[in-house]
Amino acid sequence: MCSRRHGRGRVRSTTPAEDIYIVLSAKRNRCTTAQQVANQFLAASGKQISRNTVARRLRGGGLYARRPVVCVKLTRQHRTARLQWCREHHNWTEQDWECVLFSDESRFRLSSDCRRN
Repeated sequence: MCSRRHGRGRVRSTTPAEDIYIVLSAKRNRCTTAQQVANQFLAASGKQISRNTVARRLRGGGLYARRPVVCVKLTRQHRTARLQWCREHHNWTEQDWECVLFSDESRFRLSSDCRRN
């Protein structure tokens, strides 16, 4: 009589210590890509790992890829008009502001690389 032993799946290509190294190297420079981290890992350890392996290890370490939000950049004319409006209304009291209805609460950013969602 024979029975089948359940396997443990595929052997991991990195150790837990190497996983920590991958996460720390990505945290040191947040702008690096998974491929660049894989190349750094190859240079440091001599072991080749794939970009997908790096992405899985980073997700396991709590790091996720995010793209910057695309937004309309404010021109110099927009900024000067907003500043002028603020200077005209900086002396308003609470009673003055109670009569104002803000219907559009869009966010405007001075730069397009703001990572806030």
